[in-house]
Amino acid sequence: MFFVRVFIIILALSSSGWVSAKDQVPYATQINDLMRYLRVTPNIATSGALTKDGIQELVKHSFQTVIDLRSESEGTPSEKKAVEAVGITYINIPVTGEGVNESQLTAFKQALEQAAPPVLIHCATGNRAGAMWTAYRLSEGIAPEIAFKEGRAAGMNAGMEEKIRKIWCDGNKDSCQ
Repeated sequence: MFFVRVFIIILALSSSGWVSAKDQVPYATQINDLMRYLRVTPNIATSGALTKDGIQELVKHSFQTVIDLRSESEGTPSEKKAVEAVGITYINIPVTGEGVNESQLTAFKQALEQAAPPVLIHCATGNRAGAMWTAYRLSEGIAPEIAFKEGRAAGMNAGMEEKIRKIWCDGNKDSCQ
């Protein structure tokens, strides 16, 4: 009888963990078909371009929201259609190679507040996704060295990093060291 009780308790605890894990993004080792995939928080990930197989990977892992940072000329209308066809919410916030401006960051924050997790933030290569993540983290008061490290891990390149430093560090590279 003791073992039955222990088994029931273990089963209850493990199933409650399963329920809360539903809203979490998988780790990179659990994902296929997504370029530069990175789990940045328990319920937010970043990546490069989505393919048809990548969208199916999102379905497999119960993603609920995609935030696409590409422009219309990069194929956002067809991606919107494909993502919404599988029941995932699609949000587009076009970001150019010039960096992340205040209105884009405001739209991103609003999207995150309203998004059902898990959330994927992506662009073509991860460069703009990393830049947006960096700007977001800086705006949330995260130490610059951490914000920039996270952005680089998500795919932000050196040229974009310099632009983000100029825009979000009051033009003073040293203020974001």
